[in-house]
Amino acid sequence: MASRTPPGQPQPVTKELKKLLLMFVGMMVALDATIIGVYYALHVQARPLRTQQTFVAVWVVLTLVVVTTMLKRIRVARRRR
Repeated sequence: MASRTPPGQPQPVTKELKKLLLMFVGMMVALDATIIGVYYALHVQARPLRTQQTFVAVWVVLTLVVVTTMLKRIRVARRRR
């Protein structure tokens, strides 16, 4: 089946994928910037090792939530092609 969009024009799914990818990158940057800010604001580096490990564990879990959620959205959008 031929595409109905003129040559050189991005297809709607491509636009959606780009939007989702930029949203994914933006969310990761925002999450990391926030977590790093909290790390220094709460002086986690001066806290006991157990507190530092808990902080990192929470950071990893939050990162996994963002990554899996966004990759699921991207995968669904790619299947619509």
